Amino acid sequence: MPTLAVGARDVIGYDDAGRGPVVMLIHGSPGTSRAWQPVGERLAARFRVVAPNLPGYGATTRPPEGSAGDSAYAAGLIEALVAEVGAPAVLAGHSYGGVVALMTALRGKARPAALALFEPVAVPLLAAVGESEAFASTQALFADYRGAFEAGDPLAARRMVEYWFGAGAFERMPAPTREFLAAHTGHNVRDVAATFRDPYSVEGLRGLAMPVLVAYGSRSPEVMVKIVQAIAAHAPRARLERVDGATHALTSTHVEAVAALIVDLADRGA
Repeated sequence: MPTLAVGARDVIGYDDAGRGPVVMLIHGSPGTSRAWQPVGERLAARFRVVAPNLPGYGATTRPPEGSAGDSAYAAGLIEALVAEVGAPAVLAGHSYGGVVALMTALRGKARPAALALFEPVAVPLLAAVGESEAFASTQALFADYRGAFEAGDPLAARRMVEYWFGAGAFERMPAPTREFLAAHTGHNVRDVAATFRDPYSVEGLRGLAMPVLVAYGSRSPEVMVKIVQAIAAHAPRARLERVDGATHALTSTHVEAVAALIVDLADRGA
């Protein structure tokens, strides 16, 4: 896996495959760049597929100890990688990766030709568009999750899994997946906390000049529907796509559909 040094302290590790226009794929939390591998394999015949690891995963450095920032740290690393490999034809992100991709686009330093957001967990966006009740209830649930972890619950991750995928979803996961989630709950808690400090505004969304794809699964929670509808309503060139039969895991379970949406978006961006 190649790495890129960013300043005196940081390193970002990333997968790099294929040739052609760059498509950059940002994974969710907790996770690694491997989460995008099935989609990337379908894109690599036409695109150079670059899949970075977010802070604290793979070879990518964690945020500085004791820092309590928003997703800007991750976005800064993505901007450095874009400067290295070139502006993406599509900058795509899933879940927390969708938050980082959106934040990167809003900052305006890296300029992707198009932006693809697959179930971005941009919960504070709800408050910015007036969905205060949905924001407050989701914030309370996430705070309960963080509290359970900090109180020493070794299976606190179950709360998040069952929120996104339904009752019993954690137990139905393969044992290695459950073990990975339990081992990386602290990373996820950090990422969730960063997400809730991210600034959003309707004006910012209206400033996204590129084509924007916002996709969600038909079996996902109502709060996700509200998030993607808010983005689609205010980004001038946004298109909302529902992936039938999919949950929050749509980039893993509906690989062909996700790859096809990215290809179509790249064509529109061009």
